[in-house]
Amino acid sequence: MADLRNRKNVIVGAPDVEASGGITIGKVADNKSQFPETVDAKLDALEHGPAGYVSEDGVVKTVDRSTDKIKDWNGDTILITQSDHSVTLQVTFMEGANGEVLKMIAGESNVQDNGDTLRVVDNADELPHRSIAFTIKGGNGSKILVFAPDAQVTEVGEVNYVRSDVIKYQATLECFGVDNVKLISLIKRGTDAKGTTDAPMVTTTSLNVTSGAEVNETLAADGGAAPYMWNATGLPAGLTLATDGKLTGTTTDAGAHTVHVVVGDSTGKSRNQDITITVA
Repeated sequence: MADLRNRKNVIVGAPDVEASGGITIGKVADNKSQFPETVDAKLDALEHGPAGYVSEDGVVKTVDRSTDKIKDWNGDTILITQSDHSVTLQVTFMEGANGEVLKMIAGESNVQDNGDTLRVVDNADELPHRSIAFTIKGGNGSKILVFAPDAQVTEVGEVNYVRSDVIKYQATLECFGVDNVKLISLIKRGTDAKGTTDAPMVTTTSLNVTSGAEVNETLAADGGAAPYMWNATGLPAGLTLATDGKLTGTTTDAGAHTVHVVVGDSTGKSRNQDITITVA
């Protein structure tokens, strides 16, 4: 059986430090027209600026979906209803003098930036809402953009002032829905470990042909780099497969036949797959 695993679908969560350090903060996106559509989308309209260094723990996304079971007299579950749904993000900011970060965790009016001096006040004021974006390099050319259109810090961890570590802020952010969207993840697939696209995959998995009738079919594939080259063994008697994927001929070899197909692309990569040709 063919190996259908795909390395393009395996990604890591490293920050794209060339993209403003990996995390940017800006104004709330009021509607979906302000949402990014690609991983390279510019968020200038939302006035996004860098949030700076974050800890090695990266970003943690938590999706909480609370449900209630409705049971009948016998105690059997007959319906499950959803009572709550939330999306939160947790990140530890490591730039203790980043004005935009401080406004998120202390309050818009509680941070005064006078150039070389910052004044930060802690009080009970409500914390501001912001949009926030995380740009991630997934490896082998893949890229991810995680975007929260409306997020608010709901919890800040203990801040330690010690000689052995930097001053940092562990923040938990609640993601609010904008046009019924709380968080968007845009994922651009990369290449395989050799820096080329994966081998092509046969998408024609089965064919039905009429016994004694002329056959004129073309096998299809996806992926890799066209043009494709084809080969097959186990064809019903009377049928031939050309190198361009055209299946022709006439057969009376009734039954279901497992045909071993090899498709290769212009880079020399190939894949072996079995398809079924049924003659009736």
